[in-house]
Amino acid sequence: MQTTLKDLLASFSGTTPLFLLPDFVFFPQTVQPFQIFEPRYMEMVKDCTAGERMLTIPLLQGEEDANQKEAPRFSKIATMGYINDVQPSEDEKFNILVTGLVKVRVEEVESEKPYRRGVVTPMTEFSQVTDEEHKRQNILRLFQSMLEQAEVIGNLELLHEANIPLQMLAHVVISALPIAAEEKQKMLELQSLELRIDILLNFLESGLLSMGAMGPFEPLLPTHPWWN
Repeated sequence: MQTTLKDLLASFSGTTPLFLLPDFVFFPQTVQPFQIFEPRYMEMVKDCTAGERMLTIPLLQGEEDANQKEAPRFSKIATMGYINDVQPSEDEKFNILVTGLVKVRVEEVESEKPYRRGVVTPMTEFSQVTDEEHKRQNILRLFQSMLEQAEVIGNLELLHEANIPLQMLAHVVISALPIAAEEKQKMLELQSLELRIDILLNFLESGLLSMGAMGPFEPLLPTHPWWN
């Protein structure tokens, strides 16, 4: 029997390591690869894979500095993920794949580990979207046009699969856009999926996106039905 997201959260302890990253916003229903090389985060991965395999990835506000008296702040709304795969590399680093499970509110707690930890509470979203198929086709059309105009190599075949949830499609495209992390954070914090999609369409329709920071588009999609 397949494990659902509801099952996964029912047995969840409520506390995860915090993998704090600058200039990066993690969205539910996306998959992200990371190369782990800092000793504290190497230990974090080992602890995660020995336990629930959960971690939360908040947007770091400012720079981390060992000489700072206070730990740097981070956005209190983030996405909790599940470590699907860990591969040690020859240079003693870890390559991991993390699937975004659910948007959460984070409250930091004291940690005995070299990495920070937080109590996370899943957040409810308004997931109803009007004219779903129309908006799906608009996202695909405009995103493909944007890639073509910028001469960016893109693999859109996976995104055209009919069984991909609209939320997943929107979050994969938002994650790929070359816009400031602060703008993506604002989109993540919205409680309405429809409003998030409408803002995404406004970005795509504006023609103002700079493609200089965007490389080839090779999306990774979740393969486990946790979101069902």
